[in-house]
Amino acid sequence: MDFKIGDDFDENGNSNEHKMSKKTAIIIVAVVAIVFGLLVFFISNAIFGKRDDDTPAVDTQVKLTDENVQILYKYVAYKNNGYDNDLFVRENSVTSSTFTDQDKLYYALQFVEPEELLYSGEKNDKKQKIYIISVSRIRDHLQRFFGEDISFSPVDEITYKFSFTINDLGVATLTYSEEEQAYKVVFNKEKELTEEEQEKALVKKVYTELSSATKKPDGTLILNEKVIYTDLGKENNTFRIDIYKDYKHSTKIETKQNITKEDLTANPFSITDYLDKAATISYTFKVNQLNNSYYFDNSTITY
Repeated sequence: MDFKIGDDFDENGNSNEHKMSKKTAIIIVAVVAIVFGLLVFFISNAIFGKRDDDTPAVDTQVKLTDENVQILYKYVAYKNNGYDNDLFVRENSVTSSTFTDQDKLYYALQFVEPEELLYSGEKNDKKQKIYIISVSRIRDHLQRFFGEDISFSPVDEITYKFSFTINDLGVATLTYSEEEQAYKVVFNKEKELTEEEQEKALVKKVYTELSSATKKPDGTLILNEKVIYTDLGKENNTFRIDIYKDYKHSTKIETKQNITKEDLTANPFSITDYLDKAATISYTFKVNQLNNSYYFDNSTITY
């Protein structure tokens, strides 16, 4: 065997260059085998395996007694107190953009606590104490209900029935003061109902009942509420109740006739017998990831 100048060889006469080519081939084969093995593993795992995060996400039913369900439903449920905002029971689809500034103020006031109404030290010409609540505090409550991205321009005046009383008074008139950037609040005695108004109050215009609550995989909470609408008429000292599926009274469910005042007093009208025929309002609340709280996103009515 002839060798050129510069050729390396070992003691047995084997070329070092030849040995290196054999080592390179072995390394290449090993790398190919590893790559092929990994490829087979991933393909097999994709076909036959199932990772935890591949598990289909499912909705879960939430008990109606759940604390979040109870709190959120209180904020949207129609109260039939004579001072209600009827947006949710009136409109087929509602988002934050549906709300007027007056609507927004109404829902913000639900969060107000008695200690937030500060006595100004002043009284009006009727000797009624004037309380103050700042617009910035109202905006804080708006964000609590609607989330961070909500706008609000103060409205001049609104009458609202609080869930609490001050000096045994619960109905308040709020008047905006641009100078103070606040609402001046005066509490009034609730007006007494006439006999005719008392009779009309025997049957509410709107009846609702929370029917189910569902939580989505992303935490979104959906409350479903059954709703019917009524119209009370009087004929020869007896009452007639027309029951409807919609706010405009275009789809009648039933008419109940020849009902006495005593009947309505002893057995108050309810939605219970009409749940299967009632419309459904679905309220969607999403999770604010910054503070892990719920805010209103939208509502829809299905018939």
